[in-house]
Amino acid sequence: MGIITCYLLLVTCYLLLVTCYLLLVTCYSLLVTCYLLLVTCYSLLVTRYSIFQVTYMKRI
Repeated sequence: MGIITCYLLLVTCYLLLVTCYLLLVTCYSLLVTCYLLLVTCYSLLVTRYSIFQVTYMKRI
């Protein structure tokens, strides 16, 4: 009885650890995706600003 209980506890702990790991991986991938989106947005803004500056300077 005691050995079976110990085994079940170990399995439960293992499953919890795996779940935590998967959650961390999911969170990490979400953060990376957000970061990439921010970088893309920033580069687009910089590009648009540069184009705007060039066209504005040509008018002057």
